[in-house]
This record gives sequence, structure tokens and C-alpha cells, in this order.
Amino acid sequence: KDSYYTLALQNMGMIHMREEDYNTAHAINAIGAENLAHVMRDVDGWLFHISTDYVFGGNCINTPIQEDATTNPLGVYGRTKLMGEEEIIKSGCKYIIIRTAWLYSAYGSNFVKTILRLSKEKESLNVVYDQVGTPTYAGDLALVIKLMAESEFLQKQGIYHFSNEGAISWFDFAKAIIELSGSKCEINA
Repeated sequence: KDSYYTLALQNMGMIHMREEDYNTAHAINAIGAENLAHVMRDVDGWLFHISTDYVFGGNCINTPIQEDATTNPLGVYGRTKLMGEEEIIKSGCKYIIIRTAWLYSAYGSNFVKTILRLSKEKESLNVVYDQVGTPTYAGDLALVIKLMAESEFLQKQGIYHFSNEGAISWFDFAKAIIELSGSKCEINA
């Protein structure tokens, strides 16, 4: 029998817009996830759902978080992503939920592309220093999803965490982006 797979990305780069628009965030992150889960249940397929560390809100302590840690989303984005996770689990579909953080690539809207764009428009940028996380390259996440789909993970539905190694502040990440790009833009904390 052929297997069906769906990967749910749901516009991950629009976090700040969703904080101001609960209805859109809920429609994309909760109702959208629920609808995909029901379809995958009906075709006996697998739903690979990409979620976020924002489901932990203030519980993040800049160290790896276990998958069964207590969630505590503080904002609209985190709350609606957690609602989507809960709807997937309730649906009865086969699922793998992957929580990731600070996702970036050459595509879409993300921190790396924003810093590169702003560095061309301004001589200096102010970037927060007190938030630390683990930037995750989308290509690496895609490889992990592919490996999971081809492995024994398909016998182990559940929630998993993935990010690249290392932790960095937004400030230090911006400085590294500027340095690697060769830009002369100054990064200030």
C-alpha cells in the first residue's frame, strides 16, 4: 500500500504579524492544522507538522527542552501553534510534530534575510542581546524530516524537538550575519 505524507509549514516567518491578528493566527495555526490532521486520518497518511519553541513561552531557559516539558505559551503565535498541536493529537491521525527554533533559509521571511536587507538600508542596527536561542537552517530540518519519513520513526508518532547545535543571542547572530556578508553595517545592543 502507498503511504501518504503531508508536511505542514503554515507560514512560520510571520510571527510578529500574528501577534496582532489572533483570528488569522488561529485560522492558520489551529484550524489549518486540525483540517490537515482530519484529511490525513481519512486517507490513513502521516502528518509531519512543524511547530515552534514558542509553545514554551517564558519557560525557556536557554538549554535544551525535553519534549514532555510543560508548555506555557505567552503570545498569540505560541498559543495558536500549541492549539494546532493539540488538534492534531486529538484527530486520531498518524503524526510527527517537530518543534524547532529560529528557522532560517534563503527563502521566505526570516531573521537572516531581514538583517541582510536592513544592513543595505542602514548604517547601524540595534539588536537585542538578552534573548538567546538556537538558529536552525531549514535545509537541515528538511533532511531530518526526510530521514524520519524513511526510518523507524514512522512507528513512533509523537512530538520531537530539532534545532541545530549551539546557542547565540539575536545580537551575536546579527553580528555573525553581517561579518559573513562583508557588510559594513554596525550592530549595536
